[in-house]
Amino acid sequence: MRPSEVTADTTLKAYTHVKLFNKTHRFKVGDVVRISKYKSVFEKGYTPNWSCELFKITKIRITNPVTYLLEDMKGSPVLGGFYDQELQIAKHPDVYLVEKILRRKKNKVYVKWLGLNENSWIAKDNIVL
Repeated sequence: MRPSEVTADTTLKAYTHVKLFNKTHRFKVGDVVRISKYKSVFEKGYTPNWSCELFKITKIRITNPVTYLLEDMKGSPVLGGFYDQELQIAKHPDVYLVEKILRRKKNKVYVKWLGLNENSWIAKDNIVL
């Protein structure tokens, strides 16, 4: 509907007619992603540009540009929305990095996970060197 065709009778119809984008989304609900770490324009370094923590996409907001709502793996929501340029799909979402082995007992080890706050006991067979 062109602006010249809008009258007092058709204002409600023109107002409720919302154009939706037919663009396909880069991610789907339920995808496991990583968030980019903030760096300024010319900042370089040897540290990784993506977080170690994994997040799950819970909702896709149809905005211009599209934004995604996330929750961490425990289920608590992350405040704010993220653009698709700030997200990256985790290729191996079930693999976690071990920062340090704290204790050993028989066939179990107590490990500190990289990027996570909890330490836990796991079997020695589950560690890949």
